[in-house]
Amino acid sequence: MRRVTLRSALQQVAREWQEKVARGTLSPQTADSYITNAERLLRFTRALGFERLDDVTDTVAQAFIDAPGHNRQGRLVTCPADSTRRVRRSSVDALFAEARRLGLTIRAPLLDCPPIPRSQPRPVGVLTDADIDQLRFYAERGMPQTRHAAVLGLLLCGLHTGEIGLTGATDLDLANDRVWAVGARRITARYCPLDDPWNREVLRLRADYVQRQSGSDHSQTLTTNGTAPAYRLQASICTTFGEVVRASGIAPEGRSATPGDVSNWLAAKILTETGQIAEVALRLGLASLDRAAKLAGYEWRPAEEEI
Repeated sequence: MRRVTLRSALQQVAREWQEKVARGTLSPQTADSYITNAERLLRFTRALGFERLDDVTDTVAQAFIDAPGHNRQGRLVTCPADSTRRVRRSSVDALFAEARRLGLTIRAPLLDCPPIPRSQPRPVGVLTDADIDQLRFYAERGMPQTRHAAVLGLLLCGLHTGEIGLTGATDLDLANDRVWAVGARRITARYCPLDDPWNREVLRLRADYVQRQSGSDHSQTLTTNGTAPAYRLQASICTTFGEVVRASGIAPEGRSATPGDVSNWLAAKILTETGQIAEVALRLGLASLDRAAKLAGYEWRPAEEEI
């Protein structure tokens, strides 16, 4: 087993991950993240002069997890964030777990290493209608391109960050005032209505811009480079939304707004207008009414002590 190279092991494990994606037991985003970080581990070990899978000891794996890297702006980060370190660690763990299952190794680096602590959960924030108007103002007028407004517009239509990066110009059906949401893991594909004039207009402008830039290629995505891995598309959408938030200064409960806050605001709005949790679930592509109720901030079950 010690003759197995890390490159060969990665190729075999990556095939297993892709088969899991095809069977629906592993999300495409997780598989892409695992493969990307495993490839980084391969480059890291080669720089150290190691080629074999079993050369990855606890010390080598920990050095990889703590290694400097570059952020999305290309700037060097000497001390990676705990979230980055956790992603690297989970990728190494997943690589070796699959390699052991395939009989390529018996090693389990990091098994006895302490877990990376998680930060305290962020306080729950509730966006108001005035906050949404402020976000719209800065997305449309405070940014130099239509992309920011399109991202916010799609969020306000009911799409999630994992769907927005995959939404193409042809998914926008202005004739019927709707946009196609492609779905994601645990999110059902569906049409979301363009029932708000602001959402409709900014998405129309973005689609016109994208189609002018791409000529006859009408498959162009509205807000991202659709050829990137899914997890990077989602990260790009979150970064774009964060730029709008910083420009607008929206900070519910003292912390920056997130895309999830917009989904919560929309869910509460739908519930108020329709009185139906099922409508919230349909709009947001949720199979669970409990999850829809939670997004809308609606407690529809009595507390345990009240039962």
